[in-house]
Amino acid sequence: MKNTGFDIVVIGSGVIGHSIAYRLKQENPQLRVAILGDPVNSLQASRAAAGMLAPFCECQVADPFFEFCRESLDKYSLFLEKLTSVSQMPVYFSQAGSLMPSSSFSETWNERKEFFKAESIPHELWDEKKVREKAPHLSKNCGEVMWVGEGQVNNRQLHDSLMAASRKLGVQILEENVSGFVRENSKVCAAVTETREIEGDQFVLASGSWSGQLAKVLDVELPLKPIKGQMCRLKLEDHFLDYTIHGMMTYIAPWKEGNGFVVGSTMEDKGFDSSIDDKVIDNLIARATEILPALKNASLIESWTGLRPAAKDLMPVMGRSGRYSNLYYSSGHYRNGILQAPNQADYMVSVIMGNLENEIPEFSPSRYNL
Repeated sequence: MKNTGFDIVVIGSGVIGHSIAYRLKQENPQLRVAILGDPVNSLQASRAAAGMLAPFCECQVADPFFEFCRESLDKYSLFLEKLTSVSQMPVYFSQAGSLMPSSSFSETWNERKEFFKAESIPHELWDEKKVREKAPHLSKNCGEVMWVGEGQVNNRQLHDSLMAASRKLGVQILEENVSGFVRENSKVCAAVTETREIEGDQFVLASGSWSGQLAKVLDVELPLKPIKGQMCRLKLEDHFLDYTIHGMMTYIAPWKEGNGFVVGSTMEDKGFDSSIDDKVIDNLIARATEILPALKNASLIESWTGLRPAAKDLMPVMGRSGRYSNLYYSSGHYRNGILQAPNQADYMVSVIMGNLENEIPEFSPSRYNL
């Protein structure tokens, strides 16, 4: 069975893939766009993330990656406003900011302060008195705390809203996984699933941690691998914390609206291993409790594993293929896929439409001969 007639086929049904399809239809409603993939795969980063929008706490160098993330944060409010007006599905979005306890960054604390100052990053230094006023439930052992002007989103709601908006704009959402491709010389003709071939004029590979496997089917070596993260969600009343917490290898993200607090996360190079280790989860909670003691008696709602797509240089892979005339990549977003979603969607639509003014060389597929 064949299904013909698509202008663009997006392979990957996470936040990255759906944001591209959604923006394509916004840009040109006449485009025939399809999305392929399992939208509720619990291992994909879109469903497994904590939703932190943290370009400042996550970055340490003012490079193109930092600037791209910063631009994306600036776009988020308007992006969500337009998205939810189409989807009619609300997305929790907080601009309360993040907190960095000095106790978690003792060796690099002065460097962080200098970096934030040099890059005019919105931030404040809170002494113990200010901490008691603004975040009274933090441990007194946190020491000096830095407030940073960042954001947070409920990424599961974001994903749901993007799927709904894509569908309402006319994107064909085909819940089938791709196993192969039909090729002719330097052109991809169709994506192959278990039941059919889906033909298209152009293809976008946006399959997160699975992008490397699909690239191999195209005889392309994309140096990308999954980095496993174990995390959990605890039941705790909203009033205990308004901010996202960034500790050393520990974060606490309040999902608000009665959804508890997400605690994470590990960084494990274990392939596609999806197992959950109770001892690891207990250790995550113990470290988070050192920052927010109220978590000690919070009941566990759920624990899970997610897979972050990490390229060899930890930079995203975004742009036109040099090997196939009608193939594009948007993958390797690693720890910042949710944050980068608005900006990467704009970037990729410009690439696909042929009107990108300034390519970011550090992100180009050409660096891996793709």
